Amino acid sequence: MIKARFCFDEKQRVNDFHLTGHADFSTIGKDIYCSAISAIAQTVIGTLTEFLKPGKEFIYTLNSGEIECQILNYHELSKEKQIRAESLMLSAYIGLKQIEMIEGQKYLSVLKEEEYS
Repeated sequence: MIKARFCFDEKQRVNDFHLTGHADFSTIGKDIYCSAISAIAQTVIGTLTEFLKPGKEFIYTLNSGEIECQILNYHELSKEKQIRAESLMLSAYIGLKQIEMIEGQKYLSVLKEEEYS
C-alpha cells in the first residue's frame, strides 16, 4: 500500500507531502495505481520547478518507493508564486483523495495532518 501524508498549515495550504510504499496492484511497470499516484506527484513537482527555485523555495525527493515535496516558506514567495504553489500542492491532495475514494480500492491511504494544531 502507498501511504500519502499531507501537512496543512494554519491557512489550509499544503506545506508538504510525503508518499511511501508501493501499491502492489500489479508488477513493476504495469501497476496502474503506482503509475497514477506517481504521475500526479511528479507533475506537481515538475511544474513547481518551472516557477520556483528548487533548493531555495521548495525541496523534493524522488526515489523508488518514496516521493517528498515541501514548500519552504510560503510567506517569502511573491503573491503570484504563492497562488501557483498553493494550487499545485492542493491539486496533489485532491487528486490522491479521488484515487483513495475509488470503491474497493486498497492500494492508497491518504492522511491529512494540520501542523498548527
